[in-house]
Amino acid sequence: MRKAANAILCAIFSLGSAAAATAGADLSSQISDIKTRIPSASSAVKEVYDPSSITPLAQTGKRIDSPNSTAIMLQGFHWFADSYWYHPPNGWWGVLAEKAPEIGKAGFNLIWFPPAANGSYYPNEWYNFNGQWGTQPNMIKAIGAMHANGVKVIADIVLNHRNGKSDWADFKNPDWPTYVIVQDDEWPGKSSEANNGKSPSYDEGQGDGGCRDLDHRNPIVQTDTMRYLQYLRTVIKFDGWRYDMVKGFWGGHIADYNRVSAPEYSVGEYYDTNRQTLVNWIDTTDQTNGKANASSAFDFTTRYNIVNAAESGHYEILNDGGRASGLIGWWPAKATTFVDNHDTAPRDVNFMSNSSTEYRVQRVIGYAYILTHPGIPCVFWAHYFDLGDTYKKQIQKLVDIRRQAGITNTSPLYIAAAQQNLYAAIVTGQKQQVAVKLGSSWDWNPPGQGWTLAASGDRYAVWTK
Repeated sequence: MRKAANAILCAIFSLGSAAAATAGADLSSQISDIKTRIPSASSAVKEVYDPSSITPLAQTGKRIDSPNSTAIMLQGFHWFADSYWYHPPNGWWGVLAEKAPEIGKAGFNLIWFPPAANGSYYPNEWYNFNGQWGTQPNMIKAIGAMHANGVKVIADIVLNHRNGKSDWADFKNPDWPTYVIVQDDEWPGKSSEANNGKSPSYDEGQGDGGCRDLDHRNPIVQTDTMRYLQYLRTVIKFDGWRYDMVKGFWGGHIADYNRVSAPEYSVGEYYDTNRQTLVNWIDTTDQTNGKANASSAFDFTTRYNIVNAAESGHYEILNDGGRASGLIGWWPAKATTFVDNHDTAPRDVNFMSNSSTEYRVQRVIGYAYILTHPGIPCVFWAHYFDLGDTYKKQIQKLVDIRRQAGITNTSPLYIAAAQQNLYAAIVTGQKQQVAVKLGSSWDWNPPGQGWTLAASGDRYAVWTK
């Protein structure tokens, strides 16, 4: 029976590959069509929803979030780039395709795309790629343009929750019964059915009141998620995943989803500033020795520490006994650092254009930190493209310094000073050493001879040697 199930899956992907020019067709209808041609359909259908029947994709090479990675990521959107606010001719996907040569030339080798599924962060149809960011053909073009310019594309994957197509729980494409919804979800369910038509299991984590929270212990959810990720990898050609709201379900499911989809890179949005909590989550995402394929996590600890230090001048909060005080101080290979993203930036369409000089200074201080320190740094689109050419050049210079010095996600870090109005550190890249000073104090210069001032601005300076 398992061989039959694997044959079913192969047939599904053959159909998907044949339709690559119009990738994203209704896979649910393809599955239904295959099922109608299977003898003893009831037993075959049961086997189809067995996650152990999914053949894992081959892992090609080591993951990007492995030690000594020189990756630099760009978040390829912001809240106000979708069709509710912005109306470029080919949607946001068209903007990404147009910017691909510039993004590659700038030195970004990873880009994080917004959710591809219809409904975006409140997805309703997983295999419908026409939505508020543009049309499916333009999405395919954007991915191809990035690849042509040496940039790997990371898909934003929303697995914690789903919306119905026309009401709270009529799941379409793929079609699901209501008992994939956790028992304590806000949806009242169906009083005439067992467990009110929902799963008997309760939510494994944080809920989302705007969508139905899914039971990832259910084999339907597990199996269809695996198929979906494999489809995105093999047909749509995404290279990896940014998992949304992973606080909502157990990290061990991410281990299974990564195992079968073989992403080159994955990162979870575990929105928590407690770095021990972040480490605990990363640890659950790979059950094998060495944790080589564990997912990365966004380093919220570092983000809030550097922003607080820049705002207050209390740079001592960046030092933990000689190590960085964020996730990069404990598990730098799996830390994705950032200064702001769509979740932390103010939800105001006019904020960036009207942002104060002080806001802009503080964020550049943040970039001077993350672009010279361990971890995989992620630059926010709105900071790089929307604050003017002078601001963009400051960020670009820091990107250039990182690349020229060969700073990696695990480069050695020496903290020379961390006190009121002063933070100083030396990072050893694969090609050069980099010294960085943050804060209003002038009471520090890198020790010894041979240093060249490579970048400077209000309350930051960077030297190379």
